[in-house]
Amino acid sequence: MTHTTLLRTWIGAAALVAGLTGIGSAAAGTVVKGMVNLPPELKTGRAFLGHWRVENTTVAVQPASLRGGTVVMLLGPSYQAIPPKTASVEISGLQAMPAAVVVSDGTVVEFKNSDKVAHELSIPGMPQIMPPERLSPGTMRKQRFSTKGEYLVRCTEYPHIVVSVIVTDSPLFAVVDDKGAFKINDVPEGHATLKVWSNGRWVKEAEIDVPARGLDLTVNVPSASVAPPPRHPPRKPRSKQGRSQHVPVQDLVHSGGPSGRGRGHRRVRGAAPR
Repeated sequence: MTHTTLLRTWIGAAALVAGLTGIGSAAAGTVVKGMVNLPPELKTGRAFLGHWRVENTTVAVQPASLRGGTVVMLLGPSYQAIPPKTASVEISGLQAMPAAVVVSDGTVVEFKNSDKVAHELSIPGMPQIMPPERLSPGTMRKQRFSTKGEYLVRCTEYPHIVVSVIVTDSPLFAVVDDKGAFKINDVPEGHATLKVWSNGRWVKEAEIDVPARGLDLTVNVPSASVAPPPRHPPRKPRSKQGRSQHVPVQDLVHSGGPSGRGRGHRRVRGAAPR
C-alpha cells in the first residue's frame, strides 16, 4: 500500500468519525439550567423542628440541609431509560444525607446508620414495599424499589429524618445544590413540564418550551400560605385612560439560553402547584 493510499484511508476514517460525532452531538439535546427560589417554610430542611434527648450516649448533631432534598424534573420529552444503579443514603448526626435520591425502578438503595443510636426505618402506610426494620448503629439496610413513584422513608423515633425516594426511568432531572442551582443535560428540544420536588412533596409545576439553544431559568416556588393566582383572573375595571390595571403574577423567568444571551428575559406563567 502506497503512502498516498494510506493518507486517503486515514482522511476517510477521520471524516467518518467526525460525521458520527456530529450526529451524536445533535441527538444529545441541549441544556436546561437555572436557580430554584424556595419560600421560607421550605428552607428549614426538615418537616419537624425540635430537640431530641439521647440517653446513655452523645450524638454530634449535623445541621439540616436548607434545601430539604429539592429536585427539578422534566416530563414529556422523549428519553433513553436509565438502568438501575445502587444509591446510598447515610444517617449521621441525626440527619439523612442526601435527603432525596432519584433512582430507576429496580434500584437498590443502601441505608447506612453511622449514628451511635438505632433507627427504625420504614415507609408508613406501605409495609408491602418497606416494612419497619430496626437499624442498629454501624449497620446497613438494602431496600429495592421496583415500582415508579415517590416514597418517603421515615424514622419512627426521630420523625425529622425523612428521605425522599423518587423512582423513574427518566434521566431528565437534577438535584438542586445548596445555593439553589440545577443543571439538566441532554434535554430534547420542544415542550416539557417542569416539576419541583422539595421537603417530601411536589411544590411547583410549570409548562416550558425548550429551544435548541437551551434555557436558563429562575423558578420561584410560591409559599403554601399564599393562594396561587387563578388560571383566568377576573377582569379589572379600566382606568380613565382605558387601560387595564391588572398585572399578572410572574413566577417563572427564563433568558434566551444557557449563556443568558438573548433579547432580554421572557416570562412564562406556571401552573398552580399540586
